[in-house]
Amino acid sequence: MLQNIRDNSTGIGAKILVGLIALTFLITGGLSAIQFGGGEPEVAVVNDRPITEREFLRALDQQRRQALQFVSDPALIDESQLRASVMRQLVESTAVLTQAEARGMSFSDGQLDNVLLQTPEFQIDGQFDSNRFDQVIGQLGYSRTGFREWMKTRVIADQLNQGLASSAFAAPATVSAAMLLEGQTRSVRVQGVTAADQVVTATPDQAALEALYEQNLIAWQLPEQLTAEYVLLSRDAQIDLDAVDEADVRDAYDRYVAGLQSNQETRASHILLTGDDSLAKAIAAKARLDAGEAFAAVAGELSDDTLSAEAGGDLGFAAAGTYVPEFESALNALSVGQVSEPVQTQFGHHLIQLTEAREQTADSFESKAVQLRRQLAEQATRLEFESLAEEMANIAFSGDLEEVSELLGVDIMTSDAFSRDAGTGVMSNLGVRIAAFGEEVLERGENSSLLEIDAGVLVLRVVDRVEPRTQTLNEVRDELVRVWSAKARSDAATAAAELLLTQLSGEPLTLGRVASNDLPQPLVNQIFAMPRNSTDVIVLDSGDAWAVELISVAQGEGSDAESMRGFLASQYARQSQAALGNWARENATVER
Repeated sequence: MLQNIRDNSTGIGAKILVGLIALTFLITGGLSAIQFGGGEPEVAVVNDRPITEREFLRALDQQRRQALQFVSDPALIDESQLRASVMRQLVESTAVLTQAEARGMSFSDGQLDNVLLQTPEFQIDGQFDSNRFDQVIGQLGYSRTGFREWMKTRVIADQLNQGLASSAFAAPATVSAAMLLEGQTRSVRVQGVTAADQVVTATPDQAALEALYEQNLIAWQLPEQLTAEYVLLSRDAQIDLDAVDEADVRDAYDRYVAGLQSNQETRASHILLTGDDSLAKAIAAKARLDAGEAFAAVAGELSDDTLSAEAGGDLGFAAAGTYVPEFESALNALSVGQVSEPVQTQFGHHLIQLTEAREQTADSFESKAVQLRRQLAEQATRLEFESLAEEMANIAFSGDLEEVSELLGVDIMTSDAFSRDAGTGVMSNLGVRIAAFGEEVLERGENSSLLEIDAGVLVLRVVDRVEPRTQTLNEVRDELVRVWSAKARSDAATAAAELLLTQLSGEPLTLGRVASNDLPQPLVNQIFAMPRNSTDVIVLDSGDAWAVELISVAQGEGSDAESMRGFLASQYARQSQAALGNWARENATVER
């Protein structure tokens, strides 16, 4: 999602976006406005800017979800290492943000409003939907104002990062050397030994288990856990699809089609001239275009919008209403390929070319009817739902869950145990967990405020609390035995592979840098790191061991210098951004 924001907020394409848009629903009001108050606990302060516990838990939750995409067993995730990594990243990103702010970088409310309107995650059928917006940010544990602030700070920090990244380039000699390495091949003999196939008859004694246990005590810690009771007001329970008239669905479909037809997307290029003589410069540039010079060439030479100038003035596709009125009006008057006369905006004088126009294709009625029927049903019950939610919040504030349950006619539910970092069911929602561990709910025993999740809104109270503790060796004995056995099988595989080193035979394999011949890519990567005419036993993370004999190395030639130049520039950009982060962190004042 942040990439969409970057795409919508760079260069003059952002500067000429509609100015301040009065989107009061993004600022106040609605259900989200009553979530999560201020005065949150802080885990660190970087250059006087706090990092809240909510920010830390949110980042930790995201990192854990990413880690689980690569490992099937959550027990394999080193929680202490994960927490340290997340804290380092937060300190680093906050330090970069404060450096950006110190250099006067900013992002206006008007620009932010426009970006939010155009973010696909907040849209239904190409149009911003406030309910969808609430659902998405609610899942992330944000209120509307909190999300706006987070987005603004990320974009400001990103300006400094992107400015640094855009200066990265690769010299021709570097590109040539990299192409030779890219095309390099290596001739090898290999034989693998699978750890899982190794038979280990020995069992760990008590001393071995104790040593393993002591090596990583943090891994055996159980976090503080809570159990909560809650009452859920479900959106779906209020919706009656059968009550929606077929004629209304047809009308909604007609409006959907008409909306697509009126929202033609246009692709424009422009040349921006600034300064007191901007009009004169625009007239001279227009004369060159009229004489036959290519628009992209003139834009690259003259345009004061340096970012779009690098793309020949191209601003990409944009929906109607994206640009300031003067620019928009001139663009709408053009036919494809036509160039406008000089157009004045608050940014200077523009020459605008319409390069492409396209209409969005409407889905068939049959494929759209179910979604439209549901939207109509939701609209019909929205006021009733919000009224019940407000009454629910009022009762929960001054009463108890039993009164809320009686009002809604639903049962009080009990959650499974959950921690600050993870939970199941409604407790998988980060915002709900943060509320449960908040001072009002956990320490004072009060009901929570109204909390919004995808399914609806809920109120909770904590009914049980288990303090954090370290599991005993006996509690984790099975896991210790599993770890010890896996290490023993890997050691056996390594020993077998070492014996094979002197017995390798057969036709050599010729390898490129991309894995082939069914060899794992991590193995190929390590083979390409071996010195010439060497042998080695390579042990992979899986525990499998490979006996490898490197016979010869042949240099190659890459085929696409332009792609290599772009790849190297992107790598240098990442390195520059990493260096910026390290520098900002090392020079920051951090209090924990």
